[in-house]
Amino acid sequence: MKTHTSHFSRIVFGMGGASLAALLAAGCATEQTGVLTGSMTPDQYAQLSEQQCTGVPAKEQEQGILAYRDAIAGAQTLKDPYQVGKMKLTRDSGVQIGVRAQPNLTAPWLERVATCHMALARSGRLTPSASDPFAVPGATVHVEEAYTGYIVQLHVGDADAAKEVMSRTSVALTTPNGPVTAEHVAQ
Repeated sequence: MKTHTSHFSRIVFGMGGASLAALLAAGCATEQTGVLTGSMTPDQYAQLSEQQCTGVPAKEQEQGILAYRDAIAGAQTLKDPYQVGKMKLTRDSGVQIGVRAQPNLTAPWLERVATCHMALARSGRLTPSASDPFAVPGATVHVEEAYTGYIVQLHVGDADAAKEVMSRTSVALTTPNGPVTAEHVAQ
């Protein structure tokens, strides 16, 4: 997946949330390629999870990119361009999540964490929370390096799935500590 983030990537993380939302609303052009595909079987996802999850800590396996919640700068709908005659339009195709740079955090690592999490969920080895945007069927992930962080793109194939991904992302990011666990209940 290739993304044009030149202006976007230079500005996103140095500005506030309102600017992030405005810049993300402009959208990015994408080209669909990815490790995860909708045509894989649960056994193939299990094999992929074995490859991708080696060395990935349990928290990241369980929560994926959301394990880095403190570094998430914001999220916005991912827009894909298309043309009808001479008119250039966009359609919702997923979500973009801005992640601020952290020590030892790289784009390949974030993509590996997301791929591991998604493969575990699709193989049935992990039961994701109802608000997990990475658990939407058919979603693919790609991470691009930006000026002071990363852009995690979660791409889906249709408008209904794009609404579902954005809705789940909003819920996941507004919950202060992520999904409720026994640890949160004890506090």
